[in-house]
Amino acid sequence: MTSEPERDISALAKRFERWMYEKSLPFWADHAPDPEGGFYERLDLDGQPILGEDSRVRVQARMGYCFALGAENGWEPERARQLANRSLDTLLNDCRRADGLYGKMVDTGRGRTDDTPELYDNAFALLAFATIGRVFGDVRALTAAGELHEAIERLMRRNAGEGSQAGGYRERLPAPDRREQNPHMHLTEASLAWYEASGDRTALQRAERIAHFVAERFFDADAGLLLEFAGVGTEANHVEAGHQFEWVWLLDRLAQNGGAVLKGLAGTLHDGGMRLLEGLDYLPLSQEVDGSIRQAKQRTWTLTEKMKGHIALYRMQSRDDLLPLILATGNSLWNDHIAPGLPGAWIDAIDPDGRSLVEDITPATGYHLYLALDELSSFAKSLDQWSKVPR
Repeated sequence: MTSEPERDISALAKRFERWMYEKSLPFWADHAPDPEGGFYERLDLDGQPILGEDSRVRVQARMGYCFALGAENGWEPERARQLANRSLDTLLNDCRRADGLYGKMVDTGRGRTDDTPELYDNAFALLAFATIGRVFGDVRALTAAGELHEAIERLMRRNAGEGSQAGGYRERLPAPDRREQNPHMHLTEASLAWYEASGDRTALQRAERIAHFVAERFFDADAGLLLEFAGVGTEANHVEAGHQFEWVWLLDRLAQNGGAVLKGLAGTLHDGGMRLLEGLDYLPLSQEVDGSIRQAKQRTWTLTEKMKGHIALYRMQSRDDLLPLILATGNSLWNDHIAPGLPGAWIDAIDPDGRSLVEDITPATGYHLYLALDELSSFAKSLDQWSKVPR
């Protein structure tokens, strides 16, 4: 028999599906493409492009990923393919460096304006190539993914001869002294996407290595907290509950692909994230290591990752107490960030009282939203199937 939380989660998922496929993807398909090539970095609050700006390479990659994900779920496959090809064209023609890595900023249609290879942006290029290649069977995307996978290994992997800096990957070139968990997290995600697209076990092995490296270098086991940096003092560090939950989801995905995961780590990260939020009625962007508020604003992505983390932990532990948390987080995402926005778009940041802090609309947020809504939709369907099994 279907429980009330299960019915409510199913209804919430259907509401988000209607919004994503009937409102949001069409909105961005109409408003995001730049006639000069690629996609606009930002729109104003009326949905009109903000002209004359360079774009982050990650935005060009994320847009290709979003339209591929839409096509995978049946949204206008041919139109989605054309939009994904726009992302491919920009990445390959305007963003790629001679060494096979990708720069940081681009003037779409003209070329790179910041040649710095950031691990973060390269991870999103790999995610886009792998997803576009898998969904559409696109040979150009699959080739680009394999080449970038190799370039990251060749140019950005830290080697054993680097002493205290050994392990993981260079966050950018030239390599900084401060180590950062966030780009490693997204390289883990991209590596899993490439493994799922290609079956290349070196990608799965990379994801395993990074997960263990992050646990060793960034995880404070006593506090149950994931630090954002290594190689800096406590006063220069901070924690983000959203990233704690994002790693819960990633560890579950790694395990689903047959990867080795440290036992109990996902649950400990989830517990630590929930402790950070005790007594709060919003999800702050970042907090000091002692839990005090550092950035008192709630971003869309923090809620998407919290919802994904709850879903992932339910898959791992079948805890019914997580169902109301999934529902509450999804409702907050809708009420705080979707419903008040331009139809099909979003309000990306609010203050603790729920007031908008945005002066523009960034398409980059779509990556977080569409992935989380796809997870919610799949989860709701699995709950429905489970409820029909005699127990």
